[in-house]
Amino acid sequence: MKSTTWQTVSREDMWRGLLDRLNYNDQSFPEFLQHHAVNGEISLARRDVRNIYASRPTCGVVATIIWSHARGIRVNALSLLVRDLTKLVELFENDDFDEDQMSQLLGQPGISIPTASKMLSACGKKYKGKPAAIIDDTIIQVIEAPEFASDFSEINELRGKSRSRPIPYYEAYLEDVASICGRYDVTADMVDRFLSEYVLSGARETEQRKSA
Repeated sequence: MKSTTWQTVSREDMWRGLLDRLNYNDQSFPEFLQHHAVNGEISLARRDVRNIYASRPTCGVVATIIWSHARGIRVNALSLLVRDLTKLVELFENDDFDEDQMSQLLGQPGISIPTASKMLSACGKKYKGKPAAIIDDTIIQVIEAPEFASDFSEINELRGKSRSRPIPYYEAYLEDVASICGRYDVTADMVDRFLSEYVLSGARETEQRKSA
């Protein structure tokens, strides 16, 4: 059975409604919806976004935005992302982001470290020489849990500081992920997927106990 981790579904009419409120000439977003919406929905997994980016970078960057904002985005934020799409595509020409390039990405509206991590991972990028891995609030709960302390020794030094020191926190996370990859011969994709599924499986077990 295929994993549904990092798969999102969003409504085509929601995105078209947002785009209708903008004043823009670029047709990249409408063209993406035309080609990738099926029965009124855009269903994307990380591998889908990566394949789209590999074949058509501009379309791929649009895919990362839609994939990482499946529940929607503020109109003013989308307006600026549409306006700066060419700059974003140029930024993503870098295969290995440095801190300055990461800061440029985070300077875009609606893009935080979790969103940036999804965009970089989906496009197969690195950050400071290490393959990008997704991080979000659920993963942070896992890597700060006592049972994972030995695997995330770098994170231990920044426990509770994911919001106050987001970039150093992400760098520490990638250090730990790279270490895990080296020890167990796995990829960054596999590590972040495991961490996310660990949370989901725990939630399912809790629900099952409640309904028993």
